[in-house]
Amino acid sequence: MLLDDYLPLHHFSERHERVVQAPAGLAFTCLLELDMRRAPLVGLLFSLRELPWRLSRRGRRSPGLGLTLEGLVKAGFIPLAQDPPRELVLGLVGRPWRPDPDPQRLTPAQFASFGRVGYVKVASNLTAEPLNRGRSLLCTETRIQCLGHEAKRGFRRYWTIIRPFSGLIRRQWLALAARQAEALARAGRAGR
Repeated sequence: MLLDDYLPLHHFSERHERVVQAPAGLAFTCLLELDMRRAPLVGLLFSLRELPWRLSRRGRRSPGLGLTLEGLVKAGFIPLAQDPPRELVLGLVGRPWRPDPDPQRLTPAQFASFGRVGYVKVASNLTAEPLNRGRSLLCTETRIQCLGHEAKRGFRRYWTIIRPFSGLIRRQWLALAARQAEALARAGRAGR
């Protein structure tokens, strides 16, 4: 797994998966092209995450966390590696427990070697594994490495609050991608 190349050692992690009645290549494409604005609850959760930033900046809009893959990259996530149609790895370095999370704009090589105390390194992947009978398994795993005791303390408090919502977003992402892939797979079979 490419994720192991970027963050093999971590303090926190979370994994979610879903079986899809569609081929892995199609499911992976749907996962990458998904617009999470189709899930109103996810939009609300992203807005709540941005609230401390807006309050600390007297109502100015935050740079946004992004509800598409492109939006996530604009918000500071780093495309680390990709092996289509099997895996995509994104990274983020910052201090997400603070009102201004201070995302660091880095290259994949800089991400791998980053070690500034007080920050966390986050690596997440999206994967599609082929299964039998045209099915596939969509997965997402997120790993967090804390750089120093202060970062670990700050992130632990943040993770305690945010983890259930983070998991909900990831499960929604997988569910919407699965639904879209399954509809496209059915349409493809019907068109034959």
